Parts: sequence; C-alpha cells; structure tokens
Amino acid sequence: MSAKQGQVVANGAFALFGQRRRDEVTEVLTDVFGRDDVSALACDWRGIVYFTLSDDEEVDADTVIGFDPSSGSSGPLTSVGDVLAAVRSGDIAEAVDVASFDAWRTATGTRSLDMGDCVPPATFEFLGGDPAERASEPQDLVTHIAVAAALMGRLEALGVEPGDEIPDEVFDAERWQ
Repeated sequence: MSAKQGQVVANGAFALFGQRRRDEVTEVLTDVFGRDDVSALACDWRGIVYFTLSDDEEVDADTVIGFDPSSGSSGPLTSVGDVLAAVRSGDIAEAVDVASFDAWRTATGTRSLDMGDCVPPATFEFLGGDPAERASEPQDLVTHIAVAAALMGRLEALGVEPGDEIPDEVFDAERWQ
C-alpha cells in the first residue's frame, strides 16, 4: 500500500485508507477515544473502522482494533500484517461479510462504495437499531463516527442506561449547543 493512496477491495466492501482519509479518520477517533496514539488504517462497508494504538500497555502497536460506531463496541482483532495479507489475497472481503454487501448493492442498485463511504444500520444499534437493516444510501464514514459519538455522549450525559427509553432531549440540538 502506498503511503499516499488507499486501496478499495471488492467494490468498496473494505478500504485501506490513503493518507488524506487516514488523517481525517485518525482525527475523529482521537476525539472519540480521548487519546493521541490512534492511527486509522481502514474501514469496511458497515462503517466499522480499523485502527492501531502506538502507546498502549495492553495492546501491541501492530494490533488492529475494530470499532463499530453504531454499537459502540471495540476490540483487538489481528495484526496489521494479517490485514494487509488478507487484502492482497482478497480474503478480507469474506471477513467483512461481502455476501451481505453484495445483496445490499443489488437491492439499492449501487455499483460500489467510494473510499471513506459506509452503509451503517439505518438506526444506530445503541439506539435499538437492527444491524441487518442498513441505510439505503452510502454515508460518509467520518460523519457516521462523529454523529454516533455525539449521540452516545449525550446519552451518557443524561445518564441513560442500556434498555432505558431514549429521552427526547438526546435529539434537542439547542440543548447541546
């Protein structure tokens, strides 16, 4: 992979970031996680972003961590070398559920996703959405991450626990200005 250009695999099912998109996603992840050792690597069509941490006591700097903004879940997955090998072989497509991606593309008439676009669940999972029900239009990954983080932050600020009813205040833009 070139340091400047990214690589899109399987019509956009997976994308290794080029330098510009890597910088943009790293910036938003730095804000989300409140740490400055984040380095974005890639994303998949579902809006899951893959990154590394250069200064973590529990995770090796070569470990790829997956973060799903829709559910808020994250965790270590594999090594950077394994991801790059899976991209080269094409096996990465199966790892990111290319069959569901192809079904979504067929249903929506979408040929491919551009670098940095994603198809998150129609409703965030942490708001009760079903991950099988996808948005009908591609969305910008950075926007997806930022909106998920803002809504999750609002829920936390209001003391909303899993299973609680979502109060209208979460969506009151004036309250959060």
